[in-house]
Amino acid sequence: MGMLSDREALSRASHELRTPLNAILGFGQLLALDPLSDGQRHSVEQIIAGGRHLLSLVEDLLDLSSVGELSIGPVMVAEEIAHAVALSRPLAAERSLAVDVEVLEPTLTAHVDARRLQQILLNLISNAIKYNRPGGSLTVHARPDGDDRVSIEVRDTGRGLTEAELARLFVPFERLDAARRGIEGNGLGLALSRALAEAMDGTIEVASTPDEGSVFTLRLPASSQPGTPPRGTERQLAGVA
Repeated sequence: MGMLSDREALSRASHELRTPLNAILGFGQLLALDPLSDGQRHSVEQIIAGGRHLLSLVEDLLDLSSVGELSIGPVMVAEEIAHAVALSRPLAAERSLAVDVEVLEPTLTAHVDARRLQQILLNLISNAIKYNRPGGSLTVHARPDGDDRVSIEVRDTGRGLTEAELARLFVPFERLDAARRGIEGNGLGLALSRALAEAMDGTIEVASTPDEGSVFTLRLPASSQPGTPPRGTERQLAGVA
């Protein structure tokens, strides 16, 4: 039997890790239903939080191992943005953030994998919420970009990034000072998003000004064909980092 490729090994290891992690989470949630002292409840909550963090990491590793598995076709950009924003609004409301969406052409169509585009949008929008200031704003803007590209901008009013931080932003597992600030995540979201964009012949760029905010720009191939029809909000979507 031949040696497994790095991608196959990563995929198998991730699948093997997911089963015991789900068991840990299940038993932790059962324990949380029992009468517990304050100390015991805190310990159980730590078990559940740690299990969820590890499970999120495993899911992202699985996504990284399958970046090249794409189903490319015409996709309606406005629908994908609307769906990602709808899923993200509760988190934005918790932080009292104003959310604005502007799609210059409602029929704007990209030539991409719809599920992977949704993953990227959820990652970018989630980060724009988590790293924003309370009472700030988030804007998602989409437009044609030349004759053959689609541009989607996600703009926030967070603390912004320095040049040194921008240089490390897309490094896997790099979280800058997010852990110190108590922001959840595993540091794979942006690295995964860039890998997915590049696999679809796209790019992700970022511009940022300290104390003013950041703008992430996703550029993707445009499609001259009609996009896929609305698929509803019942889709199972990958989580955000």
